[in-house]
Amino acid sequence: MIDGIFVFDDIIDKNYQKHFQNILLKKIKWTFCPDVTNPKNPQKRPGFRYDYMIDGNAYRHHSDMIKILDAACDKINFKRKDCIQGRSFLQLPLNLKDRRLDAPHIDADKDHLVILYYVNDSDGDTVIYKNKFTNYDDIPKFDDLEELKRVSPKAGRVVMFNGKHYHTAEQPIHNIRCIINYNVI
Repeated sequence: MIDGIFVFDDIIDKNYQKHFQNILLKKIKWTFCPDVTNPKNPQKRPGFRYDYMIDGNAYRHHSDMIKILDAACDKINFKRKDCIQGRSFLQLPLNLKDRRLDAPHIDADKDHLVILYYVNDSDGDTVIYKNKFTNYDDIPKFDDLEELKRVSPKAGRVVMFNGKHYHTAEQPIHNIRCIINYNVI
């Protein structure tokens, strides 16, 4: 599994960027989720979710979105065997009194590569921590996490990293934040 953090702008051409913005920001029917990180999260940072793939099985057919996955893997010569899950999240600006960071998490407890594609320009950075998941008995407290990298959402940008790294998002304040998230092995 890779261990670096890779950030590439314009991973797909501008026409496809606009195509995916049109699909995700105008056409699909989102599902409300009480917290975009984890439904059990006490922060209750609501947003919307749209699943493409669950447990490696196509859930909805959006074959053209595989272009993002293929382009990202090709960029770092990652030979993917399977896609564990593919989904999108849409977060709205919230008037929060507490910290802007959502709860740190991992997407899956097995070795995988996280591929996050930013659909639109927004605020709400992705924060990746040095701390890595080892087991569910050893989950670090928020104050024990050490920031490794921060990536700002920009349309057409992709960030890829080892899925064992805890990561999170800042809640957007000024604009909606829309991502496509793939987890691959």
